[in-house]
Amino acid sequence: MIALIDIGNTRTKYAYQNGQELSAIEAVTNEQVTMAWLEQHFSGISQLIAANVSQNALSELITSWANQHQIDLQLVRTEKKRFGIVSAYSQPEKLGVDRWLAMIGAVRRYPGKSMLIIDAGTATTVDLLSASGEHLGGWIIPGIDTMFNSVLQQTANVEANKGENASIAFGRDTSENVNNACWAATVGAVEVAIRQAEAVVSKLDLVLMTGGNEKALSNLLESKVTSVKNLVFIGLQAYIAE
Repeated sequence: MIALIDIGNTRTKYAYQNGQELSAIEAVTNEQVTMAWLEQHFSGISQLIAANVSQNALSELITSWANQHQIDLQLVRTEKKRFGIVSAYSQPEKLGVDRWLAMIGAVRRYPGKSMLIIDAGTATTVDLLSASGEHLGGWIIPGIDTMFNSVLQQTANVEANKGENASIAFGRDTSENVNNACWAATVGAVEVAIRQAEAVVSKLDLVLMTGGNEKALSNLLESKVTSVKNLVFIGLQAYIAE
């Protein structure tokens, strides 16, 4: 059995690959990832494939645990070229591994298509891929919660509570004002990104949406998008055969 781990900014998601079947994806906070937790969840696996956009200490922890148990570990890092994708970055290691894996997952799921890939999580990232796999650049936008928290931290007299409903309606109180504005700003940025992508490539085949805010954001967009859950894990699976 093979374990796949995606360490994000605040949460660690993991799943198991047994044959061709991928288990349901589970999540814990990064603080919960300890030697004891690794022992409890991954004893008996044959291979561990991990990606980490958080602190290096978690990579070191996982490496130490895998070495102690003689488990084949692959820490995925962003590269200039692999799996038919060529990064736009002159320093490819500076591209977040989550974005790299989302592009790999997109190409695995939809080969030969030009795609705009939107991962709506702690940050909302946007990446454009040509049909030949050339990465044509992208954006990093504060995620909904990040944007909301920034408004409260940077303004002395704004008090608001985080809402649960995604809406771009004009708010009738400060909480609605801030919440709905965060969604509106993100919706606007994504719509502009789609128009920008259509201007760059001769034909944009797909707009893919993934990440924790995928469903809510997709429902607010006027443009047609294709929702793909767990695109990063589809990318991680590409490394199993390595």
